[in-house]
Amino acid sequence: MSSKVYIVEAARLPIGKYGGMYSDVGPEELGGFLMKTMLDKHPGLNEHTDEVIIGNVIGGGGNVARRVALKAGLPVETPAVTVDRQCASGLEAIAIGHMKIMSGFGEIMICGGVESSSRAPWQIERPKSLYGMQAPQILTRQPLSTNEYGDPDMGAAAEELAEKYGITRQQQDAFALQSQLKCQSAKQAGVFQSEITPFRVNDELLLRDDECPRSRSSMESLNRLKPVFKANGTITAGNCCPVNDGASFTILASEQACRLYHLTPIAQVVDAVAVGVDPNDFGLGPVPAVQKLLARQRLTFEDIDVIELNEAFAVQALACIKLGNFPIEKINPSGGATAFGHPYGATGAILVTRLLTELNRNESNRCGIITMCVGGGQGAAMLIRKAGPIDGEQ
Repeated sequence: MSSKVYIVEAARLPIGKYGGMYSDVGPEELGGFLMKTMLDKHPGLNEHTDEVIIGNVIGGGGNVARRVALKAGLPVETPAVTVDRQCASGLEAIAIGHMKIMSGFGEIMICGGVESSSRAPWQIERPKSLYGMQAPQILTRQPLSTNEYGDPDMGAAAEELAEKYGITRQQQDAFALQSQLKCQSAKQAGVFQSEITPFRVNDELLLRDDECPRSRSSMESLNRLKPVFKANGTITAGNCCPVNDGASFTILASEQACRLYHLTPIAQVVDAVAVGVDPNDFGLGPVPAVQKLLARQRLTFEDIDVIELNEAFAVQALACIKLGNFPIEKINPSGGATAFGHPYGATGAILVTRLLTELNRNESNRCGIITMCVGGGQGAAMLIRKAGPIDGEQ
Protein backbone atom coordinates (compact mmCIF):
# COMPACT_ATOMS: atom_id res chain seq x y z
CA MET A 1 0.00 0.00 0.00
CA SER A 2 1.04 3.59 -0.66
CA SER A 3 0.71 6.41 1.85
CA LYS A 4 0.63 8.99 -0.94
CA VAL A 5 -0.56 9.05 -4.54
CA TYR A 6 1.09 11.41 -6.98
CA ILE A 7 0.18 12.88 -10.35
CA VAL A 8 3.27 12.55 -12.54
CA GLU A 9 1.70 13.65 -15.83
CA ALA A 10 -1.49 15.50 -16.77
CA ALA A 11 -2.66 16.78 -20.13
CA ARG A 12 -5.76 17.56 -22.13
CA LEU A 13 -6.76 17.99 -25.73
CA PRO A 14 -8.17 21.28 -27.01
CA ILE A 15 -11.92 21.23 -26.31
CA GLY A 16 -13.91 20.98 -29.53
CA LYS A 17 -17.34 22.26 -30.48
CA TYR A 18 -20.24 19.88 -31.08
CA GLY A 19 -19.97 19.15 -34.79
CA GLY A 20 -16.68 21.07 -34.94
CA MET A 21 -13.12 19.98 -35.66
CA TYR A 22 -13.63 16.59 -33.98
CA SER A 23 -16.91 15.86 -35.76
CA ASP A 24 -15.50 12.76 -37.45
CA VAL A 25 -13.31 11.63 -34.55
CA GLY A 26 -14.60 8.98 -32.16
CA PRO A 27 -13.78 8.82 -28.43
CA GLU A 28 -11.19 6.05 -28.86
CA GLU A 29 -9.29 8.18 -31.40
CA LEU A 30 -9.42 11.25 -29.14
CA GLY A 31 -8.40 9.37 -26.03
CA GLY A 32 -5.95 7.05 -27.76
CA PHE A 33 -4.06 9.94 -29.33
CA LEU A 34 -3.73 11.83 -26.04
CA MET A 35 -2.78 8.77 -23.99
CA LYS A 36 -0.13 7.67 -26.49
CA THR A 37 1.34 11.19 -26.54
CA MET A 38 1.56 11.17 -22.75
CA LEU A 39 3.09 7.70 -22.60
CA ASP A 40 5.67 8.64 -25.24
CA LYS A 41 7.15 10.95 -22.60
CA HIS A 42 7.55 7.97 -20.26
CA PRO A 43 8.43 5.01 -22.53
CA GLY A 44 8.91 2.52 -19.72
CA LEU A 45 5.42 2.96 -18.33
CA ASN A 46 3.68 1.06 -21.14
CA GLU A 47 4.69 -2.24 -19.59
CA HIS A 48 4.12 -1.12 -16.01
CA THR A 49 0.67 0.50 -16.11
CA ASP A 50 -1.59 -1.53 -13.85
CA GLU A 51 -4.94 -0.25 -15.13
CA VAL A 52 -6.69 2.37 -17.24
CA ILE A 53 -9.77 4.03 -15.73
CA ILE A 54 -11.76 6.43 -17.91
CA GLY A 55 -14.96 8.39 -17.40
CA ASN A 56 -17.46 8.52 -20.25
CA VAL A 57 -21.15 9.43 -20.35
CA ILE A 58 -22.60 9.25 -23.86
CA GLY A 59 -20.29 6.87 -25.70
CA GLY A 60 -22.97 4.20 -25.90
CA GLY A 61 -21.17 1.49 -23.92
CA GLY A 62 -18.74 -1.12 -25.18
CA ASN A 63 -16.13 -0.14 -22.56
CA VAL A 64 -14.68 3.01 -24.13
CA ALA A 65 -11.67 2.79 -21.78
CA ARG A 66 -10.59 -0.53 -23.26
CA ARG A 67 -10.74 0.85 -26.80
CA VAL A 68 -8.75 3.92 -25.78
CA ALA A 69 -6.08 1.82 -24.06
CA LEU A 70 -5.66 -0.39 -27.12
CA LYS A 71 -5.54 2.63 -29.46
CA ALA A 72 -2.84 4.12 -27.24
CA GLY A 73 -0.70 1.04 -27.77
CA LEU A 74 -0.84 -0.33 -24.25
CA PRO A 75 -0.29 -4.09 -23.97
CA VAL A 76 -3.40 -6.24 -24.37
CA GLU A 77 -2.74 -7.46 -20.83
CA THR A 78 -3.47 -3.98 -19.41
CA PRO A 79 -7.05 -3.95 -18.07
CA ALA A 80 -9.35 -0.97 -18.56
CA VAL A 81 -12.71 0.08 -17.14
CA THR A 82 -15.19 2.83 -17.98
CA VAL A 83 -17.00 4.68 -15.18
CA ASP A 84 -20.08 6.91 -15.24
CA ARG A 85 -20.85 9.52 -12.62
CA GLN A 86 -22.29 11.75 -15.32
CA CYS A 87 -20.56 15.15 -15.38
CA ALA A 88 -18.08 14.06 -12.68
CA SER A 89 -17.07 10.84 -14.46
CA GLY A 90 -13.55 11.99 -15.29
CA LEU A 91 -13.04 13.13 -11.71
CA GLU A 92 -14.43 9.85 -10.39
CA ALA A 93 -11.98 7.91 -12.56
CA ILE A 94 -9.08 9.72 -10.89
CA ALA A 95 -10.65 9.18 -7.46
CA ILE A 96 -10.90 5.43 -8.13
CA GLY A 97 -7.30 5.31 -9.32
CA HIS A 98 -6.24 7.14 -6.16
CA MET A 99 -8.14 4.68 -3.96
CA LYS A 100 -6.74 1.64 -5.78
CA ILE A 101 -3.15 2.77 -5.36
CA MET A 102 -3.76 3.71 -1.73
CA SER A 103 -5.21 0.24 -1.15
CA GLY A 104 -2.33 -1.59 -2.79
CA PHE A 105 -4.21 -2.74 -5.91
CA GLY A 106 -1.66 -1.15 -8.22
CA GLU A 107 1.28 1.24 -8.49
CA ILE A 108 0.55 3.12 -11.74
CA MET A 109 -2.88 4.06 -13.10
CA ILE A 110 -3.86 6.15 -16.12
CA CYS A 111 -7.10 7.90 -15.25
CA GLY A 112 -9.29 10.61 -16.71
CA GLY A 113 -12.13 11.08 -19.14
CA VAL A 114 -13.10 11.28 -22.79
CA GLU A 115 -16.25 12.42 -24.54
CA SER A 116 -17.37 12.75 -28.13
CA SER A 117 -20.74 14.44 -28.20
CA SER A 118 -20.37 14.74 -31.97
CA ARG A 119 -20.10 10.96 -32.43
CA ALA A 120 -22.48 9.85 -29.67
CA PRO A 121 -24.74 7.07 -30.97
CA TRP A 122 -28.47 7.56 -31.26
CA GLN A 123 -30.60 5.49 -28.93
CA ILE A 124 -34.18 4.38 -29.65
CA GLU A 125 -36.61 3.69 -26.85
CA ARG A 126 -37.99 0.16 -26.91
CA PRO A 127 -41.82 0.34 -27.21
CA LYS A 128 -43.97 -1.48 -24.64
CA SER A 129 -45.78 -3.17 -27.49
CA LEU A 130 -43.88 -4.24 -30.57
CA TYR A 131 -47.12 -4.16 -32.55
CA GLY A 132 -48.39 -0.70 -31.61
CA MET A 133 -48.84 2.19 -34.04
CA GLN A 134 -46.42 4.54 -32.30
CA ALA A 135 -43.32 5.43 -34.29
CA PRO A 136 -39.91 4.74 -32.68
CA GLN A 137 -38.85 7.47 -30.25
CA ILE A 138 -35.24 8.64 -30.13
CA LEU A 139 -33.96 9.07 -26.57
CA THR A 140 -32.28 12.41 -25.90
CA ARG A 141 -30.84 10.99 -22.68
CA GLN A 142 -31.28 8.14 -20.23
CA PRO A 143 -33.16 8.80 -16.97
CA LEU A 144 -30.99 10.22 -14.19
CA SER A 145 -33.50 9.83 -11.38
CA THR A 146 -36.75 8.00 -10.58
CA ASN A 147 -40.40 9.01 -10.72
CA GLU A 148 -40.52 9.35 -6.92
CA TYR A 149 -38.16 12.31 -7.08
CA GLY A 150 -38.70 13.47 -10.63
CA ASP A 151 -36.20 13.54 -13.45
CA PRO A 152 -36.00 17.18 -14.50
CA ASP A 153 -34.23 18.36 -17.59
CA MET A 154 -31.00 20.05 -16.50
CA GLY A 155 -31.99 23.36 -18.05
CA ALA A 156 -35.42 23.34 -16.41
CA ALA A 157 -33.87 22.50 -13.04
CA ALA A 158 -31.35 25.31 -13.46
CA GLU A 159 -34.21 27.74 -14.18
CA GLU A 160 -35.79 26.62 -10.91
CA LEU A 161 -32.52 27.43 -9.11
CA ALA A 162 -32.58 30.93 -10.58
CA GLU A 163 -36.13 31.50 -9.37
CA LYS A 164 -35.62 29.87 -5.97
CA TYR A 165 -32.51 31.86 -5.08
CA GLY A 166 -33.30 35.11 -6.89
CA ILE A 167 -30.42 34.93 -9.37
CA THR A 168 -31.22 37.28 -12.24
CA ARG A 169 -30.48 37.07 -15.95
CA GLN A 170 -28.22 40.11 -15.54
CA GLN A 171 -26.16 38.36 -12.86
CA GLN A 172 -25.83 35.22 -14.97
CA ASP A 173 -24.76 37.15 -18.05
CA ALA A 174 -22.22 39.12 -16.02
CA PHE A 175 -20.76 35.91 -14.60
CA ALA A 176 -20.57 34.32 -18.06
CA LEU A 177 -18.89 37.42 -19.47
CA GLN A 178 -16.28 37.35 -16.70
CA SER A 179 -15.59 33.72 -17.54
CA GLN A 180 -15.04 34.65 -21.19
CA LEU A 181 -12.80 37.60 -20.30
CA LYS A 182 -10.67 35.56 -17.89
CA CYS A 183 -10.33 32.85 -20.52
CA GLN A 184 -9.22 35.33 -23.20
CA SER A 185 -6.75 36.99 -20.85
CA ALA A 186 -5.27 33.60 -19.92
CA LYS A 187 -5.01 32.58 -23.57
CA GLN A 188 -3.17 35.80 -24.47
CA ALA A 189 -0.77 35.16 -21.59
CA GLY A 190 -0.08 31.62 -22.86
CA VAL A 191 -1.51 29.99 -19.73
CA PHE A 192 -3.08 27.04 -21.58
CA GLN A 193 -0.04 26.10 -23.70
CA SER A 194 1.57 23.85 -21.08
CA GLU A 195 -1.58 21.79 -20.49
CA ILE A 196 -2.95 21.40 -24.04
CA THR A 197 -1.71 18.67 -26.37
CA PRO A 198 -2.52 19.80 -29.96
CA PHE A 199 -4.56 17.17 -31.78
CA ARG A 200 -3.14 15.71 -34.98
CA VAL A 201 -4.33 13.12 -37.51
CA ASN A 202 -1.64 11.67 -39.79
CA ASP A 203 0.67 14.52 -38.71
CA GLU A 204 -1.93 17.08 -39.79
CA LEU A 205 -2.71 19.60 -37.05
CA LEU A 206 -6.48 19.77 -36.55
CA LEU A 207 -6.78 21.76 -33.36
CA ARG A 208 -4.37 23.70 -31.15
CA ASP A 209 -6.76 25.84 -29.06
CA ASP A 210 -10.19 25.39 -27.51
CA GLU A 211 -12.87 26.05 -30.14
CA CYS A 212 -15.64 27.55 -28.01
CA PRO A 213 -14.35 30.71 -26.27
CA ARG A 214 -15.87 33.84 -27.76
CA SER A 215 -13.42 36.75 -27.80
CA ARG A 216 -16.11 39.24 -28.80
CA SER A 217 -18.53 38.53 -25.97
CA SER A 218 -20.05 41.58 -24.31
CA MET A 219 -23.02 42.29 -22.09
CA GLU A 220 -24.80 43.67 -25.14
CA SER A 221 -24.31 40.50 -27.19
CA LEU A 222 -25.26 38.28 -24.25
CA ASN A 223 -28.38 40.33 -23.55
CA ARG A 224 -29.60 39.80 -27.11
CA LEU A 225 -29.77 36.02 -26.70
CA LYS A 226 -33.16 34.41 -26.10
CA PRO A 227 -33.93 31.99 -23.25
CA VAL A 228 -33.64 28.36 -24.35
CA PHE A 229 -35.32 26.33 -21.61
CA LYS A 230 -38.32 28.41 -20.53
CA ALA A 231 -40.38 31.24 -21.96
CA ASN A 232 -39.29 34.43 -20.22
CA GLY A 233 -36.55 32.40 -18.54
CA THR A 234 -33.04 33.50 -17.63
CA ILE A 235 -30.80 30.83 -19.17
CA THR A 236 -29.44 31.34 -22.67
CA ALA A 237 -26.80 29.79 -24.87
CA GLY A 238 -24.47 32.51 -23.60
CA ASN A 239 -24.69 31.86 -19.86
CA CYS A 240 -24.52 28.07 -19.83
CA CYS A 241 -21.92 25.64 -21.12
CA PRO A 242 -21.95 24.51 -24.75
CA VAL A 243 -21.92 20.86 -25.91
CA ASN A 244 -18.40 19.59 -26.55
CA ASP A 245 -15.83 16.93 -27.41
CA GLY A 246 -12.57 16.41 -25.53
CA ALA A 247 -10.26 14.26 -23.44
CA SER A 248 -7.95 14.63 -20.47
CA PHE A 249 -5.84 12.12 -18.53
CA THR A 250 -3.55 11.95 -15.54
CA ILE A 251 -0.89 9.36 -14.77
CA LEU A 252 -1.07 8.43 -11.09
CA ALA A 253 1.82 6.73 -9.32
CA SER A 254 2.64 5.50 -5.85
CA GLU A 255 5.70 6.66 -3.90
CA GLN A 256 7.40 3.37 -4.69
CA ALA A 257 6.71 3.67 -8.43
CA CYS A 258 8.08 7.22 -8.48
CA ARG A 259 11.34 5.98 -7.00
CA LEU A 260 11.52 2.84 -9.11
CA TYR A 261 10.81 4.49 -12.47
CA HIS A 262 12.37 7.89 -11.70
CA LEU A 263 9.08 9.76 -12.03
CA THR A 264 8.82 13.36 -10.88
CA PRO A 265 5.63 14.12 -8.93
CA ILE A 266 3.68 17.18 -10.03
CA ALA A 267 1.04 17.07 -7.32
CA GLN A 268 -0.51 14.82 -4.72
CA VAL A 269 -4.13 13.64 -4.81
CA VAL A 270 -5.04 14.08 -1.16
CA ASP A 271 -8.73 13.18 -0.92
CA ALA A 272 -11.95 12.91 -2.92
CA VAL A 273 -15.61 12.80 -1.91
CA ALA A 274 -19.02 12.33 -3.51
CA VAL A 275 -22.41 13.24 -2.03
CA GLY A 276 -26.06 12.95 -2.95
CA VAL A 277 -28.60 15.79 -3.14
CA ASP A 278 -32.20 16.11 -4.30
CA PRO A 279 -32.22 15.47 -8.08
CA ASN A 280 -34.23 18.67 -8.52
CA ASP A 281 -31.41 20.62 -6.86
CA PHE A 282 -28.61 18.83 -8.74
CA GLY A 283 -26.74 22.10 -9.27
CA LEU A 284 -26.11 22.51 -5.56
CA GLY A 285 -24.09 19.29 -5.26
CA PRO A 286 -20.73 21.10 -4.92
CA VAL A 287 -21.83 22.79 -1.69
CA PRO A 288 -22.11 19.68 0.55
CA ALA A 289 -19.29 17.98 -1.38
CA VAL A 290 -16.81 20.76 -0.60
CA GLN A 291 -18.08 21.06 2.97
CA LYS A 292 -17.51 17.33 3.51
CA LEU A 293 -14.07 17.46 1.93
CA LEU A 294 -12.91 20.42 4.02
CA ALA A 295 -14.30 18.94 7.22
CA ARG A 296 -12.64 15.59 6.62
CA GLN A 297 -9.28 17.26 6.03
CA ARG A 298 -9.81 19.82 8.82
CA LEU A 299 -9.32 22.71 6.43
CA THR A 300 -11.08 26.00 5.68
CA PHE A 301 -11.26 28.10 2.53
CA GLU A 302 -8.30 30.07 3.88
CA ASP A 303 -6.18 26.96 3.26
CA ILE A 304 -7.31 26.71 -0.37
CA ASP A 305 -5.60 28.77 -3.08
CA VAL A 306 -7.64 27.85 -6.18
CA ILE A 307 -11.08 26.33 -6.76
CA GLU A 308 -12.04 24.90 -10.14
CA LEU A 309 -15.85 24.86 -10.09
CA ASN A 310 -17.52 23.42 -13.17
CA GLU A 311 -19.75 26.02 -14.79
CA ALA A 312 -22.48 23.82 -16.22
CA PHE A 313 -24.71 26.89 -15.90
CA ALA A 314 -23.79 30.34 -14.67
CA VAL A 315 -26.80 30.19 -12.34
CA GLN A 316 -25.61 26.89 -10.87
CA ALA A 317 -22.14 28.30 -10.18
CA LEU A 318 -23.62 31.46 -8.66
CA ALA A 319 -25.98 29.44 -6.46
CA CYS A 320 -23.07 27.35 -5.14
CA ILE A 321 -20.98 30.45 -4.49
CA LYS A 322 -23.88 32.01 -2.62
CA LEU A 323 -25.00 29.03 -0.54
CA GLY A 324 -21.55 27.56 0.08
CA ASN A 325 -19.85 30.89 0.79
CA PHE A 326 -17.26 29.96 -1.81
CA PRO A 327 -14.59 32.71 -2.13
CA ILE A 328 -15.34 33.99 -5.62
CA GLU A 329 -11.86 35.49 -6.03
CA LYS A 330 -10.38 31.96 -5.90
CA ILE A 331 -12.78 30.41 -8.41
CA ASN A 332 -11.83 29.63 -12.02
CA PRO A 333 -9.03 32.20 -12.41
CA SER A 334 -8.73 31.47 -16.14
CA GLY A 335 -12.43 31.07 -16.84
CA GLY A 336 -14.70 28.05 -16.80
CA ALA A 337 -16.99 25.86 -18.84
CA THR A 338 -19.30 28.68 -19.91
CA ALA A 339 -16.27 29.84 -21.92
CA PHE A 340 -14.30 26.77 -22.97
CA GLY A 341 -16.96 24.07 -22.79
CA HIS A 342 -18.03 20.92 -20.98
CA PRO A 343 -17.33 17.55 -22.66
CA TYR A 344 -19.29 15.67 -19.97
CA GLY A 345 -17.19 12.61 -19.13
CA ALA A 346 -13.90 14.44 -19.67
CA THR A 347 -14.56 17.65 -17.75
CA GLY A 348 -13.59 16.40 -14.29
CA ALA A 349 -10.17 15.36 -15.57
CA ILE A 350 -9.86 18.60 -17.56
CA LEU A 351 -10.43 20.55 -14.35
CA VAL A 352 -7.71 18.55 -12.59
CA THR A 353 -5.32 19.45 -15.41
CA ARG A 354 -6.49 23.07 -15.25
CA LEU A 355 -5.98 23.20 -11.49
CA LEU A 356 -2.40 21.99 -11.80
CA THR A 357 -1.69 24.82 -14.25
CA GLU A 358 -3.25 27.37 -11.90
CA LEU A 359 -1.31 26.08 -8.88
CA ASN A 360 1.94 26.40 -10.83
CA ARG A 361 1.21 29.94 -11.98
CA ASN A 362 2.00 31.29 -8.53
CA GLU A 363 4.84 30.14 -6.29
CA SER A 364 2.71 30.68 -3.19
CA ASN A 365 -0.16 28.49 -4.43
CA ARG A 366 -0.10 25.14 -2.66
CA CYS A 367 -3.56 23.60 -2.53
CA GLY A 368 -6.68 23.47 -4.69
CA ILE A 369 -10.12 21.93 -5.04
CA ILE A 370 -12.04 20.66 -8.06
CA THR A 371 -15.79 20.43 -7.59
CA MET A 372 -18.74 19.60 -9.82
CA CYS A 373 -22.49 19.17 -9.81
CA VAL A 374 -23.89 15.92 -11.21
CA GLY A 375 -27.14 15.27 -13.06
CA GLY A 376 -29.46 13.06 -11.03
CA GLY A 377 -28.56 14.84 -7.81
CA GLN A 378 -24.94 14.36 -6.76
CA GLY A 379 -21.86 16.42 -6.06
CA ALA A 380 -18.15 15.62 -6.23
CA ALA A 381 -14.99 17.27 -4.97
CA MET A 382 -11.28 16.50 -4.91
CA LEU A 383 -8.39 18.03 -2.98
CA ILE A 384 -4.99 18.33 -4.68
CA ARG A 385 -1.76 19.65 -3.23
CA LYS A 386 1.50 20.57 -4.91
CA ALA A 387 4.05 17.81 -4.48
CA GLY A 388 7.20 18.28 -2.46
CA PRO A 389 10.17 15.89 -2.48
CA ILE A 390 9.26 12.23 -2.05
CA ASP A 391 9.91 11.07 1.50
CA GLY A 392 13.57 10.24 1.87
CA GLU A 393 14.60 12.17 -1.27
CA GLN A 394 15.79 15.71 -1.82
